[in-house]
Amino acid sequence: MNFLGLSKNYNTIFNTFLSYLPSRLLVVLNSLIIIPILAHMLSAKELGIFQLSIGVLNLVCTCSSDWISKSALRFYEKYRYSDRLDEFFSNIIWLALAVYAVIILGFFLFADFAVEKFFIPKTVLLLTLFVVIPCGIRQFLYQMLRILNKPFLYSFSIIIYQMSFLALFLLFTGFLPNVHAVLFGMAAAMFVIDIFILQQVGLKIKLLANVNCEMLFESLKYALPQIITNSSIWAILNINKYVFQYNQYFTETATVGVSFYFITSILTPILSTFSFAIFPFIIKKYESKSRIKPYVTSAIQLYCGIFIPIILLFCFYSQNVANLAFGDKYPQTSLVIPFFAISLFMHELMKLFNIKYHLQNKTYIEMAITFFAGLLALNLNFFLIGKFHIIGAGIAMLLSIVLLFTLNFIIQFKNLEYANYKAILKTVIFSAVICGISYLFVELLFLPLNFVYANIIKLLLYIFICYSLSLTGAQKLFR
Repeated sequence: MNFLGLSKNYNTIFNTFLSYLPSRLLVVLNSLIIIPILAHMLSAKELGIFQLSIGVLNLVCTCSSDWISKSALRFYEKYRYSDRLDEFFSNIIWLALAVYAVIILGFFLFADFAVEKFFIPKTVLLLTLFVVIPCGIRQFLYQMLRILNKPFLYSFSIIIYQMSFLALFLLFTGFLPNVHAVLFGMAAAMFVIDIFILQQVGLKIKLLANVNCEMLFESLKYALPQIITNSSIWAILNINKYVFQYNQYFTETATVGVSFYFITSILTPILSTFSFAIFPFIIKKYESKSRIKPYVTSAIQLYCGIFIPIILLFCFYSQNVANLAFGDKYPQTSLVIPFFAISLFMHELMKLFNIKYHLQNKTYIEMAITFFAGLLALNLNFFLIGKFHIIGAGIAMLLSIVLLFTLNFIIQFKNLEYANYKAILKTVIFSAVICGISYLFVELLFLPLNFVYANIIKLLLYIFICYSLSLTGAQKLFR
């Protein structure tokens, strides 16, 4: 597909992005249905507990399966070339088993603390622990689908997961407490999708009894810093819920939690598509000694040009979005939606810039920067939430992400030509101007109008004008 007559770099990146986009849009569509259902069916306290359990799940996966899966993605090509995949996969399996043993030990050590300080029922924590196993397997299999370049199978597997989760959740609500039903539905649906992908891929791994220490050390050296990195990012994005819950502000926990869950479920699937699609491609280019600067620049420009209009929609029309999603149940969600949307945009953009650490095997630099930002986020949340309450949570997250992005942007490697920052800045400015013009036009047009569906039409018209102007000026936007 030729993208508006632009260069080959843009077409390559854009077509790769499009191959994974359908599955991500399905996730978004499902989120637009299921999150309002959860917000309606669960009480504020139940919704808060569910959000906390999802936060625990994300943290545990971050500290366990996520970095193992990333290691598989990073070194697969290297060991495929040297015909040592059996050794490599065997190392991963033994490492995963050891990590799961540590997770179980961690449950027995810290479950009572979580129950006492954050009022999470122990049964919910146990169910969350149960979800970790199929979630970890799924993370690894999704990385393999990226490596094997199977976007259709990835998309189809997403459909199966979403349909299974929704059906099982509704089934379990007949005889289980609401939060338990959600977690049971997630776990069962993940097992279904894991089995499906394994059957379709036909991945054959010959498990070896011995562990290759040299190979293991290489993987650990690359991946272990990511535990601290990702845990710190988790703290930046999630700690506010636990601060509210610790202070027994249960309604605020639900409000902030459901706001972030809603925005994350809508934005992250599509925002992360660029890093998801481009990472294996850049790795291959780098390993084959090809120039990566044109491709990285094109990817970042496309990311900004495509997604800035969506992010600014959540800023300009946060009240409209909150009313459509939650009605009158959580009115304060509109206060934090803009902060969360910008934070997620910058977080995913940062991933594109931070591929440089993975190429240079210097993830420890990213780790040190992110750990510092995570500590700052912890202090900012306690201070700003105490001072500004709900809006303080949004300010703390955005300030932390801005600092993290700035510090990572400053770090450059002399031997790596990575991106054309001047071209990227032009794209950002041009796209922001288009969005501002579109917003002003829509507001002036609707100034004398007030009818039932005006808010929905505003959103649709704003998006239509933004992308129409962007496509018209694409040669300037992406040059």
